[in-house]
Amino acid sequence: MSGVRVYKVGGPALEDPELIAPLAAELRRGGDRALVVHGGGPIINRLLKALAIETHFVEGRRATSREAMDVVEMALSGLVNKALAAGLTRAGVPAIGLSARDGGMIRARLAPGLGHVGTPEHVDIAPLNAVWAGGYLPVVAPVSLGPSGEAVNVNADEAALGLARAVGALTLIYLSDVDGVRIGDKAVATLSASQTERSIADGTISGGMALKVRVALDAVRAGIPEVVIAGKARLLGAFPGTRVLADEVN
Repeated sequence: MSGVRVYKVGGPALEDPELIAPLAAELRRGGDRALVVHGGGPIINRLLKALAIETHFVEGRRATSREAMDVVEMALSGLVNKALAAGLTRAGVPAIGLSARDGGMIRARLAPGLGHVGTPEHVDIAPLNAVWAGGYLPVVAPVSLGPSGEAVNVNADEAALGLARAVGALTLIYLSDVDGVRIGDKAVATLSASQTERSIADGTISGGMALKVRVALDAVRAGIPEVVIAGKARLLGAFPGTRVLADEVN
């Protein structure tokens, strides 16, 4: 299973159809197996607002009521997942859309105080192997199984890490709405563990990015050789993103 590249896709890559072809080109590079996990926060926000369902975030995670969970699953496992898989297929990368609930791919424990929100506890890669065996790219929505088999909202960054660890990924790339982690007025090429902690403590890195960086650091510490936070610029052949490192940069 070595050689798998895992991409978590969010932000412009989901919102801008002009980026699907560059994303497909990125996925084709390397010749080994790839896996895409996606978010879809802006679409969820629009649907929740249209339905007058209140929502809020706690340290980067969306607190999710039962009513909101129905919308989250409809948006992620339906609208976003099928559109992304179809777009990549049109761009020359045959893809099959899955939910992390399918085949019990991700089973999650509930996060206290957030309603129907979970963090990955067990990962079964059999559904991924079946898709790869057919010659397709798996595109995974992060909605997962809760303790009683119910749908739970798992942060896509954490779902991507859980799957990357389970498949023994060599590379984990977080594609979002920023071209890298910004320290001061520019995105940095590398970010060490101590830089991460300092920047979160002083508020330079906050909110969803703080969660993303912490998850990326967890990925490095779990032994994934290459972990990168990147954005549109990477897909367009410009800035490749911020590589997250466990140790100090010399």
